Amino acid sequence: MKIRINPKKKGAVACENSEWMNERQQEIQEVYCNEIRSLRCEIETMKTTMDEMRQQMNEMRLNFQSVGFHNTTRPFDNMIAARMQYSNHSLEKPVSYFEEWIDGLEITARDLEILFDSKDVVEWASKFIVADLKQRSSHPYPLCAIKGSRNELLIYDKECAWKKMTDQEFGSTVVKTVFKKMIAMFTWWKNENYSRILTSEHFSTLYHSNYARILSFNENASKLKTKLFHEL
Repeated sequence: MKIRINPKKKGAVACENSEWMNERQQEIQEVYCNEIRSLRCEIETMKTTMDEMRQQMNEMRLNFQSVGFHNTTRPFDNMIAARMQYSNHSLEKPVSYFEEWIDGLEITARDLEILFDSKDVVEWASKFIVADLKQRSSHPYPLCAIKGSRNELLIYDKECAWKKMTDQEFGSTVVKTVFKKMIAMFTWWKNENYSRILTSEHFSTLYHSNYARILSFNENASKLKTKLFHEL
């Protein structure tokens, strides 16, 4: 006996498809709603964290201002300077200010001879600066290194305060002054030995090689600062 299966009517199939799609849309909506709720919770948590961070930063600014530091854009740099100011011998005042010391810096003919014999003009400059500090000042020097930092230097300025020296200040004061003094003394040596430079191969080589070394000095400001940091 053969059994016939009557095919479903088109209306019934369309109805089932419509119900399935409605159920699918509800499931998708529930998933989206859950994700939106989760995102809202995360945003609220982030807002709370940011408010706490702002409050902490405001407290830090107030603390630094209370101890006399007004540059709140770089609080950690000020913290280094503050720790240096209140540690070890830094409570003592140097005999001279940094400006007075750097203005009185002089390179002698003997210093120039040592420069000619040295292998590295930056190393020579570093030792020359430290020797001059020891000769014309007493400890603590108006220029010193910040302990625990990478290569930061501290100066005692005319306002009777310890201040961290920026790279720009180091270049415009220390590097510029040493370079200017080197050029002046080297020019004096050239004038004194002009005839020898023209007639002697030794003096000619000495002149040209050291002139090139002195001219390259300005390009090694960061190297000088690092070497000076370790010397101090």
